[in-house]
Amino acid sequence: MKLQSFGFIGGGRITRLLLQALKQKNTLPEKVLVADPDEEMRTRIKAIDTALIQCVKQNIDVLKVDIVFLAVHPPIVKEIAAEISGKIATNTLVMSFIPVISIEKLSVMLGGVKKLMRMIPNAPSIMHKGYNPVAYSDNITTDEKQQLQNLFSNWGEAPEVDEQKLESFAIVTAMGPTYFWFQWLKLQKLGKQFGMSDSELIKAVPAMLHGATETLFESNLPAKDVLDLIPVCPLKEDELAIQDIFDKKLRGLYAKLSQR
Repeated sequence: MKLQSFGFIGGGRITRLLLQALKQKNTLPEKVLVADPDEEMRTRIKAIDTALIQCVKQNIDVLKVDIVFLAVHPPIVKEIAAEISGKIATNTLVMSFIPVISIEKLSVMLGGVKKLMRMIPNAPSIMHKGYNPVAYSDNITTDEKQQLQNLFSNWGEAPEVDEQKLESFAIVTAMGPTYFWFQWLKLQKLGKQFGMSDSELIKAVPAMLHGATETLFESNLPAKDVLDLIPVCPLKEDELAIQDIFDKKLRGLYAKLSQR
């Protein structure tokens, strides 16, 4: 089986960034169907590739493909599942980007679909540098996994993981950039106010971040020794407060996502 046709239910951020990544790599399949009731969403998706991407309103119009991607929010899953239940061909693969809802539960909701997967994608996939853990149902064959991994490589890494850990990855990797992006942008803004040029900052900040992550995770130094490498820590007195925010917000979110 070759993955030559895709159907997306939902034309939001995830669908856009994944299709944009495929477009940049010139690896869009010969047929891409995207269903979304919002005209603005359809227009934005269609603009990625007017020749290969077709946008429609009805979800049932995107099911006759090699792989169906479910890219919608959990609150509307029941409604969509009821609409398409029993209408997906037995040889069609189904990929869910939906947190909380397990493969087993989703199979029942879709009328007994067997070839199911779940992925937690993250935004760097648009740059082919995503970290997108995936869990497969037992009915996905080795050959199908290989073809899928070839597809996923266009977005970055896609390690196979225990499904029970996907909600953890949702918090750590999928939402992870949001914990830091605004801080890096603020640092860049301050640097400009301090007299640095845009060209200097666009090199300095990414280089600093890359070096910092490698030092922490690849230097083989204990974390306490890494933290001791820089003598001046302007935010030291605020670190505990920031850690408390992480604890409160992320533990609460994990508890909510873990309730399957």
